[in-house]
Amino acid sequence: MAKEFFLPAPLYLQVDCYKDTNEKCGAACTQMVLHDIDPQRPFTTGEQDQLFHDIRTPPTGGDAWHNPPQGIRRVLDIEKPAARQPQRSVLKPDIQAIFTSPPVDPATPYNFIIFGDSSPETNPNPGILRAPDVSDQIEQIEEISKQLIRTVALRGAAPVIAVREDNAHWIVVNGFVVEDGYRDADLGQRDMIKAIYIRNPLGRYTYSTVACRGLSDQEMQVITGHTCELNPHVQDVAPYATWVREYMFSDWAETFVEVCDSSEPVIKEFLARVNRLASRTREKSATSEIRNWFARWDRAYRRILMSEEITPVEAVERARLAIEEFNLSRLNPRVTPRNALPPYKIKRLDRIDGNYYLVPVGVENKISALINISVYGEFDGATVWPVNIEREPGKITDEPKGRQTVEIKQDKDTVESDAAISSLNDHYIAPFDHHPQFSALTAGQGSSLRGRTIRLTDGGPLLTIASVIRDQTTPYVWRPGPNSFSASRPFHNLKVTVQGSNTPISLYLPVDDYCLPTDGAGALSLPSANYLEMVADCIKQQAGSMVDEVLALISRSGTTAMVMYKSNQTNAIEDELEAMRVIICQCLKDHPSPGLTHFRIKAYPTNAFLTRLRGGGEDDVLGTAPASGGGDGYSISTCL
Repeated sequence: MAKEFFLPAPLYLQVDCYKDTNEKCGAACTQMVLHDIDPQRPFTTGEQDQLFHDIRTPPTGGDAWHNPPQGIRRVLDIEKPAARQPQRSVLKPDIQAIFTSPPVDPATPYNFIIFGDSSPETNPNPGILRAPDVSDQIEQIEEISKQLIRTVALRGAAPVIAVREDNAHWIVVNGFVVEDGYRDADLGQRDMIKAIYIRNPLGRYTYSTVACRGLSDQEMQVITGHTCELNPHVQDVAPYATWVREYMFSDWAETFVEVCDSSEPVIKEFLARVNRLASRTREKSATSEIRNWFARWDRAYRRILMSEEITPVEAVERARLAIEEFNLSRLNPRVTPRNALPPYKIKRLDRIDGNYYLVPVGVENKISALINISVYGEFDGATVWPVNIEREPGKITDEPKGRQTVEIKQDKDTVESDAAISSLNDHYIAPFDHHPQFSALTAGQGSSLRGRTIRLTDGGPLLTIASVIRDQTTPYVWRPGPNSFSASRPFHNLKVTVQGSNTPISLYLPVDDYCLPTDGAGALSLPSANYLEMVADCIKQQAGSMVDEVLALISRSGTTAMVMYKSNQTNAIEDELEAMRVIICQCLKDHPSPGLTHFRIKAYPTNAFLTRLRGGGEDDVLGTAPASGGGDGYSISTCL
């Protein structure tokens, strides 16, 4: 048995979702929090654009952030309501039993802060310093996760937190699932945290066309039930292991950054613990320590290291178990084990062992949830679309009033039948190949893109498209980035043939968003996922026997590339890093990208940095260039 708790923070999609630059996620998260803590706040057209402007004015955090945390904190403090919602000052007894402190008094004003170093205003790396040791980072993440749980429940305000590599994306944490025996005051509670609930502003489906326009109301009605704006409560469920591995760990970021409501005594007590971990010095742990921890956290991880991939049929069975374990039917009554459909298999572009299945759950062509099951059988998360349903008193609707708490029970008989909910005002998505333009887009020489021009790099030659098809062997791929920070929103793997060449070019488009931005000359631009793959391939070819796997990333500001690689240690690491500097510089010069001006390098002794169970500290790094400690790195313009 477990306990669930969440705040009804609305989900607002960031309004730049049609661009390949993730700029307004912080403004969207600020909008979510403000509308949650102030239900009377009117929604206005252009509100998010105004928040984005206010977050950036006056400039703070240097130029490293599109939405500097100092600006988010300032806007939340300015725009917050004068009073708290009284109903959020009371917790159900089973949830209150988790904590030693009661909820905050309604008369207490909101006090939004950045945990950790938040001054001066121009500091590009505010927040909590990450520990260099892997095991200490694990403890830090546990403390931060407990603090997020505490804030959601006791403060009644959802925190905004930077996640993914290099703190590249802002999300809102609005709830949690914990085991019945979870106690906030106890140490070593990570095994008792089952899942974190999040609102992801770039995780929802948008359904745009190749011309960067939205679909018609009639088309949207057919494939989503309603227009995008009326789909406000998509709930992402991130199991704790996924939360740690995919959202919180970073091989690049120097700090943990979150903006939330808090009080001075809580701030001091919490920071004393996490900062002690960051400053603690001890013998460096081996890379295997992080693997061992994940294995201890869930016995399934012990099996995964020695097991083979599961079959699609087995993936559906694992999804059915996850639906029951996390009682996802409470979020949408269509999400039942018997409604699990054949899965999509997704190839992970930035992991050598990260492939996964997305198991759709729904009725016919109406998908109400996507369940993420790794190819090794673990439940890695779920995205559930809402349903507007009037229930009996005490039961949850998808538009809850005030604070909501639920005790999870395995009682399938309480879930309404499909017949009973067939006429409900529910939301859903269509199967991945049901976008109205999918057939025309992938019609080979009859493709709707035939005759249009594309550039593979900034300022590169104009190439005329002759044919577009879907890769039938690997039809779906994904890596986190500006086009999609949600594993539930993968990419079509398209193959584009251009005139004068028989070698197809990969083109990764989100399954719902066919918008293809153009440059000043009207030529299509290659998405960032394709660009980073191209750079990594160039480096591998030029480096030859010096390297094994290579991963290229771009910073949240879009100005700095990070190249991580497995060294075959054929030379002294200092000599090798210098040779790699020259190779990487040449590849970045040969494949320029708008705004990219600098790069950094990390060398590893194994390919563990590309695995699901990778570490998050500097324990196993052979060398970095330039040395760790911040800064932009080598200038591309002068590196040769």
